[in-house]
Amino acid sequence: MTDNNRNKHTKAGQNLYKHKLFMWFELSVFIIWKGIVSLGRNIVLVFAPAVDRRAGGAFSYVIHTIFAVVTLESPRLMLLSRYRAARMKRKTKLGLSAAGGTAVAAIIVSTILIGSQLIAVTVDGKLLGYVETEEQYASLVQRAKEKISEQVGTDNAEILIEDTNVSLDQVIAPQQQPMTTAIPVAAPETTAPAPVATAGASENVPDEALQSIDSSAVSVPAHDGSPGIEAMGAEGIEENGEEALLDLLIDSLISGSAVKTTLYTITVNEEEMATLGTLKEAREVLKAIEESYTPAVGDYTGKFYDDIAIVSDITTELGDINTESPADVVSRLLGGKKEERAYVASEEDSLENICSKLGVNEQKLRAGYPEYDFDEIAEGDTFTAVITVPYVRYEAEGTELSNEMIQFETIEEKTSTLFLGQREVEQEGELGECIVTHFVTRINGEIVSSVPIKTVVTKEPVPEKVLTGTKMVFMGGDAYVGPSDGWYGGGGGPLGRPLESWYLSRSVGGGHNGADMIAPRGTPIYAAEYGVVTFAGVYGGYGNLVIVSHGNGLQTYYAHCDTLNVYEGVAVQRGQQIATVGSTGRSTAFHLHFEVRVNGEVQEPMNWIS
Repeated sequence: MTDNNRNKHTKAGQNLYKHKLFMWFELSVFIIWKGIVSLGRNIVLVFAPAVDRRAGGAFSYVIHTIFAVVTLESPRLMLLSRYRAARMKRKTKLGLSAAGGTAVAAIIVSTILIGSQLIAVTVDGKLLGYVETEEQYASLVQRAKEKISEQVGTDNAEILIEDTNVSLDQVIAPQQQPMTTAIPVAAPETTAPAPVATAGASENVPDEALQSIDSSAVSVPAHDGSPGIEAMGAEGIEENGEEALLDLLIDSLISGSAVKTTLYTITVNEEEMATLGTLKEAREVLKAIEESYTPAVGDYTGKFYDDIAIVSDITTELGDINTESPADVVSRLLGGKKEERAYVASEEDSLENICSKLGVNEQKLRAGYPEYDFDEIAEGDTFTAVITVPYVRYEAEGTELSNEMIQFETIEEKTSTLFLGQREVEQEGELGECIVTHFVTRINGEIVSSVPIKTVVTKEPVPEKVLTGTKMVFMGGDAYVGPSDGWYGGGGGPLGRPLESWYLSRSVGGGHNGADMIAPRGTPIYAAEYGVVTFAGVYGGYGNLVIVSHGNGLQTYYAHCDTLNVYEGVAVQRGQQIATVGSTGRSTAFHLHFEVRVNGEVQEPMNWIS
């Protein structure tokens, strides 16, 4: 009997264990059901605002009621039906005690009443709003960096946020009245149940985060002054609500000096030139200046003449930041600055020296002083000029290749087949070509030195060959140009008379190198023989002088002339007028000073004229 009872007890125990497992399975089904119902409710509520505008807000209330009933009643009826079926079939107790039923009911009620968890964002103890996850808060921080970087003109990587004064505390939002993810705001004529702190929530949650928001709550204006943000479900994020929270977060962090950024200042000889938002931008500016002053052609290396530095500085005074764009900085630094310079001339100063001291060219200085005679510079005269002084100086050194021409050589060959002074090109010359490598130094792009270091000839020049005549022309018995009224009617020499009528007042001797032939002013002077004019102009005591070369070292001089009829390099014929009698130079009366020289040696003129 005892054994049978034991067997029954054992079997009953087994049945009871199975039914308990089934009960927990039913509870799991309930929880899953509840989740499905909640998802359906939220999907329906997406369209609720549009319907509410037409139904006066009743649609949302009806939907909440229907889904609450479905959530509670369906699993409960399912559990009761299973319980009753078990009793009718086995006529035994299921073993679900009052305490167990109470626990199930508590779970059901708490699941219905308690909604999603939110995270309260507080800065320095002041509640800003709510987010759903810490990842969402991290996303807000990243957006804050981007927004601040746009405002101050820096890269968001340079923005540093120290959020040690920021608290993220978990709270639970009731399901019946959704919580906003921005500042908690009650919807019109509704009561928002208070968030409930969870067991793991921080003890630093501010009291205002746990206070209920009753029907007297009013809409809190957004950060930008727009109307209050409507409340919405914790399952989603309202766009303008998140923007308001973002703006409040930025303002709170900036006012608490939690936001810092690094600025980069370019200095030239310790003088601040420009402030950039990133190190990359500062380096881009210096690189652009280097490229501007470095020739595109050639192999160059360079360096800044001045002390150039990039100085970094961390600041929290974001309102005082005044960064420039890299393009504007490059344009300003390349443009230079205007500067006025002055120079006081010294005794026997020169135009070239004044231009060098002022740093201007001759044309610019003359334009600034159009009435000044720079041939008569007086000591103490002051000159000023406005020049452009570069902010930075960049020296580039390198090699450049240039195609250059090689001048051909001219070879002269004398020939007796041509008269004296005649020239004939026998072979045309041709320019050669070469590639020259120069070592060039430039400062701010301007060449200050260029030294050829290598030459490669690509085409040899062809010399020019010129034949020059040596043949003398003597007229013999026709040597007289005209009759003579003066002394020494002439000898039997090869030269003709330079004057038709003359009176010889003085000949060679006593330091006098020629014959003075007196004639009225303006009397024509003729070439004594065929030749080439090698000089025609003023020459010291000779006054107006013509020198004619006749070949084989023979030259004739015609001095103290009034006017000259020929110029240097021209060939003249025997008996051709070349000047007129005058009294220029060291002279006391109108006369012609006539000289004959052979290889530079003075001759007696009267022995050479016929």
